[in-house]
Amino acid sequence: MNKRLWHLIAGTRGGVNRAKIIWLLRERPSNANSIAESLSLDYKTVRHHLDVLRDNDVVMSTASGTNNGYATMYSLSPRLQTHFEEFLEIWTRFGEKIHRAAAQHP
Repeated sequence: MNKRLWHLIAGTRGGVNRAKIIWLLRERPSNANSIAESLSLDYKTVRHHLDVLRDNDVVMSTASGTNNGYATMYSLSPRLQTHFEEFLEIWTRFGEKIHRAAAQHP
């Protein structure tokens, strides 16, 4: 999990946004629209990052009612919850860049 997280957060252009999404989801499950609003990001950008995180077993999704995607709720995967300290290590070591970006969108 550690190498995967490092790649997803520190090794790619979208890493800061992915880290902010993970940090937001640690508090409570959310849908993509709510995440986009909270982080002042485009909805399609958030959906892309959620897809990447889901494909890498960092977040999981639960559809509710409709198939249009808007009701889909995202939360941290059990695997990430088990390895959350690894995320915190990355958050701390990669933190300056993440914290600057997060400060713009608390």
